[in-house]
Amino acid sequence: MFCPYCANEKTEVISTVKGLVVERFRRCPRCGRTFCTVEKVKAKDDELIEYEKTVSENLKGN
Repeated sequence: MFCPYCANEKTEVISTVKGLVVERFRRCPRCGRTFCTVEKVKAKDDELIEYEKTVSENLKGN
């Protein structure tokens, strides 16, 4: 992942939050700044919609 501040090609993941959307917190070793990237599924099909519904219901129950 390129650093959005200095365009350094190498960044390190310092934390990850997993769910239906994955957030990764990254730090650039060159400029020292931190930033967040978001990873999510683009495709929507019946199985994915059912999976999201099931996960949401399970999260509400906790």
